[in-house]
Amino acid sequence: MPAQPIETLIEAIRELERDRFRAMVDGDGELLDTLLAENASYVHTNGKRETKRQFIDAITAGRRRYRQIEIQSQELIPGGRDTWIVYGRALLEMESKNGALLFPIAYTAIHIQLDGQWQLLAMQATRVALD
Repeated sequence: MPAQPIETLIEAIRELERDRFRAMVDGDGELLDTLLAENASYVHTNGKRETKRQFIDAITAGRRRYRQIEIQSQELIPGGRDTWIVYGRALLEMESKNGALLFPIAYTAIHIQLDGQWQLLAMQATRVALD
């Protein structure tokens, strides 16, 4: 398979990020299952680490509800032929027992290509101060 132009790869990874965040807001477990690698690891702002299944189950069962995720910035770095690293910032709005929570995060996401399909392998988010 011929190599894709770097601009095409960057846009494909940005689209994956948008799709993942949209699926998190929509509670779309089927799409998340496609977008996350089987051995994906997701570390939340509170330090809790979840497997792919734990992450998807919490969203589809309604234990974690994202109202909105707004990407504020992204820097994409190639990590090899089949790996891209995303350094990003986003604004999250979540439902909690006490109402809505709105907070910014900085995150690192690692996407890998397996059998011709790009998937999220790992993500770690950190809460940051409001600018």
